[in-house]
Amino acid sequence: MNLLKGSFFLKVSAVVFAVVTYFFIHNEISNTEKEKRVPDPSYKLIKLTTKKLPVNVRLASSPPEGYRILTDKVATEPRELVVVGPEALLEEAHSADTALIDVSESTKTIARRIPLESVAGIPLSGEPYGVEVTVPIEKIIEKKEETKA
Repeated sequence: MNLLKGSFFLKVSAVVFAVVTYFFIHNEISNTEKEKRVPDPSYKLIKLTTKKLPVNVRLASSPPEGYRILTDKVATEPRELVVVGPEALLEEAHSADTALIDVSESTKTIARRIPLESVAGIPLSGEPYGVEVTVPIEKIIEKKEETKA
């Protein structure tokens, strides 16, 4: 400690070093507290969650000319599915889509089991692998106007 008794330069250097050390340590402590407060978004990729999604029937074509699909009566069984997957991926999912159904040659109601596709990039597994889909198709009946003689 005899070094600090006489030299003014050494005294000032020691004070500057102490102040710099104080601010460095204070900054490190503050950064550590901020990191604790901000949640890490990567937990959403690991955290599994469930979401109930409606089944969306996807039609690849229209029925032949003279026939139509009764869109308000298209039905699936089950109507909704519970999907389990990473929370980050399921946040954006709004429905579970079926595979495309071709009705281009159908003249009557279609009722069949259709496989499901992935939801938000998550391949569906477990039961049901597919859903029972009913697509009602009816013949269009044109009403002829009676002509008055």
